[in-house]
Amino acid sequence: MDDAERYLDEEVPAILGLVLGSDVRELEMSSADRRIRVHRRGTQTVVLESMDEQVTVEPPVFPITAPIVGTFYQAPRPGMSPLVSEGTRVDEGTVVGIIEALQVLTEVEAGRRGVIRSIYAIDGQPVEYGQVLFEVETLG
Repeated sequence: MDDAERYLDEEVPAILGLVLGSDVRELEMSSADRRIRVHRRGTQTVVLESMDEQVTVEPPVFPITAPIVGTFYQAPRPGMSPLVSEGTRVDEGTVVGIIEALQVLTEVEAGRRGVIRSIYAIDGQPVEYGQVLFEVETLG
C-alpha cells in the first residue's frame, strides 16, 4: 500500500471519525505534500477538502434492534412521554424503549452515542427478535 492509498484508507476516515465524535466544527491540517480541511455542518454532513477535491461524507447510521420478542412500548408507563423521539441525543446506556414479554419488562438501550434519526417501532405493537426499532446516527 503506497502513501496515497494509506492516507485515503486510514488517515482520512480516522480524522473524520474524530471530528464527528467531537464538538469541533472546523479542522485544518497540512504537511509538506498534503493539506486537509474539514468543515462540519450540524450533525448531518462533513465537507472534506483535500488538495483540490471536495467530498461530502454522511455520518454512519446504525440500527437499534429488538433483543427479544414481545410488545414494544415507547414510554415507561401509559400516558407518559416517550423515552426518545427523532432528534434525541443518546448515549450507549440510554433507554430508548421497553419490550414486555410474559409480564417481564426489558429495557432497550441505544448501544451507541448519537442522535435518533428514525423510529420504526409502533407503541403497543408486537416486535420480533432482531427487528429494527430505531436508527441512530453515531457521533463517535
